[in-house]
Amino acid sequence: MTNRATTHRAHHRAAPWLRWLARGGIVAAGMIYLLIGGLALAGAFNPAQHPSGSRGAMSHLARAPLGDVLLALLALGLAAYVLWQLIQAMGDAESHGQGKLKQLALRIQHLWDAAVHCLLVGMAAWQLLGYSRSDAQGHTQQHLTATAMRLPGGRWLVAGIGGGIVAFALAEWIMACRPEHDTQMDLSHTPWRRPILALLVLGHAARGALFGLIGAFLIRAAWHHDALDVTGIAGALQSMRQQPWGAWLLGSVAVGLIAFGLAQFAKARYRVIRKN
Repeated sequence: MTNRATTHRAHHRAAPWLRWLARGGIVAAGMIYLLIGGLALAGAFNPAQHPSGSRGAMSHLARAPLGDVLLALLALGLAAYVLWQLIQAMGDAESHGQGKLKQLALRIQHLWDAAVHCLLVGMAAWQLLGYSRSDAQGHTQQHLTATAMRLPGGRWLVAGIGGGIVAFALAEWIMACRPEHDTQMDLSHTPWRRPILALLVLGHAARGALFGLIGAFLIRAAWHHDALDVTGIAGALQSMRQQPWGAWLLGSVAVGLIAFGLAQFAKARYRVIRKN
């Protein structure tokens, strides 16, 4: 990177408090993937161990030594991530110099990330209050889908959401093929550039497989008008294990999810946090 580019980036870096807020949030988001991937890897070759989604991962964390403390720290980190994403959406720091359509897409992405991680904060708070039904998430998704399909045009709405998730999965696979195009990190001065890019390849590929399957289940639910076809992360991982060579398939995706979690730790270190 040239001195001019370095100076430009330094000039546009955010205030220290915002950088700490963002980096803490990214670490917390990475922890979720580490927990889900670790549990999936444990369940790949152990039929007694079922893969878990976000809620199940938090339930396992709460049962660990000092689990409540760890879960509270995770919730704080996720709350920091939500706040950072909202600041990004309102301040538009990531889309200066972009076209109007690109700016709108980035704002929607930040708001979507904030909403998803706000739900994760709620899950963590629910666990801290002693409600640890790790299987409730799948039933909630099925209930919401059934309610949506009873609305006028509801099946098309559900199919559209499923198609959107599949499109997101395709974007993840594209990113897996082009990890060097991740402009959010400054890896120009680190000897860990290649390992970090390798983690991104594995992580994006695993996320593409996982969310592609979740989207496909939604589309199938709309096609058959059956909300029982809908599943979340835990159900998608479980369905992988039920396939031929399922243990190896689930194990591969689990390793990818762990890699994505580790990549988030690297992103927390090397992410360029721009001011609004």
